[in-house]
Amino acid sequence: MAKKKDSFFSGVSKEFKKIQWPVKKTTLEYTLLVIAISVATAVAIWGLDKIFHFLLSTIM
Repeated sequence: MAKKKDSFFSGVSKEFKKIQWPVKKTTLEYTLLVIAISVATAVAIWGLDKIFHFLLSTIM
């Protein structure tokens, strides 16, 4: 049983060394992109909500 754990953790260690971590600039750019898209989506949904609310209140 201990042999399986050792091989598992050595495999994890080998795979972990293959990871290419992004540089700080790339991480910041992607973070700002996600925030901008989230804000744009929120504003679009808010705008559609206001339009539909206005149309429904006008009809009823």
